[in-house]
Amino acid sequence: MENRGAKTMAGMFDRVAPSYDLLNHLLSLGIDFMWRRMAVKSLRMKDGDLVLDIATGTGDLAFAAMKREKCSVVGIDLSPLMLTVAARKNKKKHRGVRYFPVRADACAMPFRDGVFDHAMVSYGIRNIADWKRLFSGVRRLLQRGGKIAILEFSLPGQPLFRRPYLFYLERLLPFIGGMVSGSREPYAYLRDTVKAFPAPKEVVRRVEEQGFDVLEVRPLTFGICHLYVAGVRRENI
Repeated sequence: MENRGAKTMAGMFDRVAPSYDLLNHLLSLGIDFMWRRMAVKSLRMKDGDLVLDIATGTGDLAFAAMKREKCSVVGIDLSPLMLTVAARKNKKKHRGVRYFPVRADACAMPFRDGVFDHAMVSYGIRNIADWKRLFSGVRRLLQRGGKIAILEFSLPGQPLFRRPYLFYLERLLPFIGGMVSGSREPYAYLRDTVKAFPAPKEVVRRVEEQGFDVLEVRPLTFGICHLYVAGVRRENI
């Protein structure tokens, strides 16, 4: 049974689904395309791989993977309307043959053991409170040698970039997001969760605490985003 928090989260993202892509590209000045390409490249996929896209949203990370390699992607999300948008884009871009949207909770993923070659998540790990259940599921689902790529927002460490970014995050982002989408709440939520998200060193510690070895940590665009790449620790395979 879906818990109340999951229902609330799904409802919030349902409200912004129609304008989600426009705002992603607008609010990041289009840099989000480059970030996704870097995340996909970091996994070193092969043709024929099956990849799990956690918190797939409208599918942009999945489509970046499919553009780079002839892989197939299963995208899971709690929001039915996000998945509807993703399925529509997939039909238009890829004729529906390699992307499979599934409504599912990242803390209770309904797939058999060892079915995926790699996993990835972009801007969704902030929304998952129970990392133990999330990473336990990822460990179970990945084949030997599989990796997970995590893209997530962060606060720049340098004051020169941190101060203007905080102004943007606190003042401009909720205003623009609310004006375009018609709902300010999700963008206030984005602001608050980005500010509350752990610093990169703490993210690494928490991921490694879940039985993974962090293989790469890369700050992107002055540190407003970070890419983490991790593999299952051998003793946990």
